[in-house]
Amino acid sequence: MVFRSRLVALLAAAPLVVAACSSGAAQQTATTTSSGQPAVTGAASPSAASPSVPPSLTPTTEKSASPSASATVDPDAKVIYLTFDDGPWVPYTQQILDVLAKNDATATFFVVGEMVQQHPDLIRKIHEAGHAIGNHTWDHANLTEVSEEQVRWELRKTARAVGPTMAACMRPPYGATNETVRRITRQEGYRTILWTHWAVDWEQPAIPEFLGYLEDATQDKANILLHDGGGDRPNTVEAVRIMLPRWIKKGYSFQAVPQCLTPHRG
Repeated sequence: MVFRSRLVALLAAAPLVVAACSSGAAQQTATTTSSGQPAVTGAASPSAASPSVPPSLTPTTEKSASPSASATVDPDAKVIYLTFDDGPWVPYTQQILDVLAKNDATATFFVVGEMVQQHPDLIRKIHEAGHAIGNHTWDHANLTEVSEEQVRWELRKTARAVGPTMAACMRPPYGATNETVRRITRQEGYRTILWTHWAVDWEQPAIPEFLGYLEDATQDKANILLHDGGGDRPNTVEAVRIMLPRWIKKGYSFQAVPQCLTPHRG
C-alpha cells in the first residue's frame, strides 16, 4: 500500500498548496516557484487567513456528474465545499456518507483507483447519494516524480475503474503539481482542484483541535480538504458529524466542487 509514506510527503508539500486551482495556466490561483511547484498565495497553515476564492470556483449549472448535484446553485448562497480524499475506505467512507445524508449535504470524493477496485460497492453508493467523484490517481503517486506516460496511466486506469460516474476533475496526491502535470491533466480531460483549507486530519487531531481547524475554515466558498481513506479516520467522521449542524445554523449549504459537476469524457 502506498499510504505508508504519505505523512512525510504531504507535510513536505503542505506549504506549497494552500490554494485552489482550476485547469489552464491562466486560471491557476497559485503562483509557481522556479521548480514549477505552486507557491503560497494565501494561508500558510490551517488557521491562517485563506486566499479569496477565484472566479473559477463560482458554481455553474453545467450537466451534472452525479444525480443530485445537478440542481442550480444559488450564487448568492453561502456554500462550503467538503472534499474527501484517498477512499473509498472501510468503514469510514460509509460512515461519512451517513453523516452527509443526515444533514442533506453534498460533497466531492477524490478516489484512489486501487481502492475503487477493492470497493466498487462504495463507489456506487457515493454516486447514488448524489456526490461527485474525482480522480486522485491509481496508487496515490506523486505525479511530479513520475514520467509523463505514468501520469497518463495513473489517471486513465482510475477512470476505467470508476467508470461513467467519474467527474472531469482531478486532485493530485500531496497537492504536488507542475506545468507538465497540469498540461497532461488538461489533455486527459480534467481540471485540477486543490483546496483552500485543511484540518490536518491525516494526523487525526483530538476533536477540540479538529473542530478549531474547521471553525477557522468557515467562510463562503471554502474548499476543505479532508480524508475518508488512507488510514484510520474516526475523528474525521466525528468532527464532520459535529460541524455540519453548526454550519447549517450559520446559513451554509454544502455542494460538490462546481468543476466536478461535469462528467469526464475521456
